[in-house]
Amino acid sequence: MMQILNVLSVVFWGLLVLSLLVFIHEGGHFLAARAFGMRVTEFFLGMPSRFRLAFKSKRYGTEFGVTPILLGGYTRICGMEGEEDELLAPALACVQRHGRVKVAELAQEVGCDEERAYGLVATLADWGSIRPYYDPELGERVGQSTWPEAFETLARDDRLLTEYDRDHDFSREGSTGYAEPRVPDMAPSDFLQHERSRTYLGKSFVPRLVSLLAGPAVNIVFALLLVVVTVSVFGMTFVQDGETFVWRPDVLTAIRFAFDYALTVAQFAARLIMPWHTMEVLESSSSVVGISVMASEAASTSPIELVLLVASVSMSLGFMNLLPIPPLDGGKILIEIVQLIIRRPLSIRAQTIVSYVGVAFFLFIFVVALRNDIVRYILG
Repeated sequence: MMQILNVLSVVFWGLLVLSLLVFIHEGGHFLAARAFGMRVTEFFLGMPSRFRLAFKSKRYGTEFGVTPILLGGYTRICGMEGEEDELLAPALACVQRHGRVKVAELAQEVGCDEERAYGLVATLADWGSIRPYYDPELGERVGQSTWPEAFETLARDDRLLTEYDRDHDFSREGSTGYAEPRVPDMAPSDFLQHERSRTYLGKSFVPRLVSLLAGPAVNIVFALLLVVVTVSVFGMTFVQDGETFVWRPDVLTAIRFAFDYALTVAQFAARLIMPWHTMEVLESSSSVVGISVMASEAASTSPIELVLLVASVSMSLGFMNLLPIPPLDGGKILIEIVQLIIRRPLSIRAQTIVSYVGVAFFLFIFVVALRNDIVRYILG
């Protein structure tokens, strides 16, 4: 019975700590993207899954929720997927003209095959410009692994703003609803630019960079604040020559301590991508299992120990995400810098290859860290 309670404690505290820090991280991305006028369609704790609990914000249009795969989280910022195509403008015009249209019919109207047509509507859906229509009579459902047969228009106010755009107001005269035909009073290319400007893709380098940095930055700042407040108000206990001491520094000393600690964590993370130090760093790393065990132990010791552990994990999460390894934020930042230097976008193929390499390395890190935790906490 005691073993069961211990396992439940580890699971509970691990999920609580990691969910809190993922929420803070994704919240940074969300707030930065919204501040720069980017559309955000989803904000979730947990990895993508067809099973979810969610609600849709009337103010932002964003779907907030949680999935059962609590191993991370994601913020779906419009314009981070899909590929540029010269037929995007006529494809968007086609959907606007019909209100709802089958992809096969759209392909005929714009003059392309169905595979390319699906690529067009997938990109426009990612931009928050149209949405898929799941027809229950065809057995289609939200969350299925394939796109449905048809796509439709979004609700727009008289200024063509969607639910994802700031200051939208569907009570204004001239607003239209979902699946209603709406031909904008402008050329298709101009309307496409109108939509593109409200996505990640349509923003300049600085807004993109800030939106990517915001997640790790919030984790790091949150950790610094926790350390400074906890150490300066409650102090830290440590043992030296068998005696227990309490160290309670003033605020300035606590700030210096926090930044020194941040520098140590940053150096530790940086050593991970130095081939001659990688295995050395990995041998002392922990996975979600180790973090959960440490969170449970800290919670049973004292609230202060738990808070300091949360700060430590948040700091590590922030700096780890800054590593130039796709699909981490640092990897996306690296791609943005490369594109700025070469003055053109990297092809989707090139980005995909780099991402596969990054994912492979990330999985290697996870496996080694998990092995460490199994040896430490299970095999003893």
